[in-house]
Amino acid sequence: MSRRPGPFPGVWPSGLPPRADRALRDWVRRHPDARVVRAARGAVYGALSVLHTEDHCPATNGEAHVLRCLARATGADHRSSRGPVLFDVGANRGAWAVTALDACPGARVHCFELVRPVRRRLHRLAAERSGIVVAEAGLADRPGVRRVKYYPACDELSSLYDYPHEARSEWRDEPVLRGDDYLSAHGIDGVDLLKIDTEGAELEVLAGFRQALGAGRVAAVQFEYGYSAILSGSLLYRSYDLLGPLGYRLGRILPQRVDFRPYTLFDERFFGPNFLAVHRSRPDLVRLLAGRGTPVARRLRRPGAAGATGPFPATDAER
Repeated sequence: MSRRPGPFPGVWPSGLPPRADRALRDWVRRHPDARVVRAARGAVYGALSVLHTEDHCPATNGEAHVLRCLARATGADHRSSRGPVLFDVGANRGAWAVTALDACPGARVHCFELVRPVRRRLHRLAAERSGIVVAEAGLADRPGVRRVKYYPACDELSSLYDYPHEARSEWRDEPVLRGDDYLSAHGIDGVDLLKIDTEGAELEVLAGFRQALGAGRVAAVQFEYGYSAILSGSLLYRSYDLLGPLGYRLGRILPQRVDFRPYTLFDERFFGPNFLAVHRSRPDLVRLLAGRGTPVARRLRRPGAAGATGPFPATDAER
């Protein structure tokens, strides 16, 4: 980590007047096991469970909106005659790739999938739909062979990590590449959108693109964020800490906009399902994605503080 949260990571505002807020917090601090406190915690946990219900359909959860904005931005000001170059890492059976081609006519989608039986299905899709390229390996932080937990009946759950799904699974050895090596081998100068859905291995994939990310050759990165991050250690703050200093502005993808904002410790709640990072060289794309009327992120305050403080200061790209 290049930035550490200070001793007061901030307190989420209760909405009460300051004096009432302090009194309530003091009372709860002294009575952590009181019946009313236990009941309140149960109600809050139940509400969080409901709020954690996520839409994984690209057509309705904001992913298609991101693609439409990308098509509009690249169509208006593209650096060459080629269509957008998109990477689908964790492509599974190609649903996102098809959505991308529908939204971005003329795009070329490079699909990466860890498990060989699923790659065979992708090859069949590529034979039917022009614009899809299927790589013969998954992506990780270094080339080689990795153990993959494969779920034959639920192959979208396959992962480098031992997530405790109840479905039947088996371990397989599968080849992996670094993203930077793939770009070099195929003569690809830049990527308009790098989409990553790898069940916890998102940071490993990003590490394999370190050269391209550092050079600003990846305009935007979409990555999944959920409970699998606990097993892999791919917490949200690590994505901010990796991408922020490289000039990327990050936010959660919502159905009609991207909620760009600096990171706070309260964001580590595994609410996704997807986040987006846009390089500072594409302010046009940020404007399209943020939309009109996007609320300014409210920085959290510690009790009694005169100014707003956050766990991490905003990066240059976020100011």
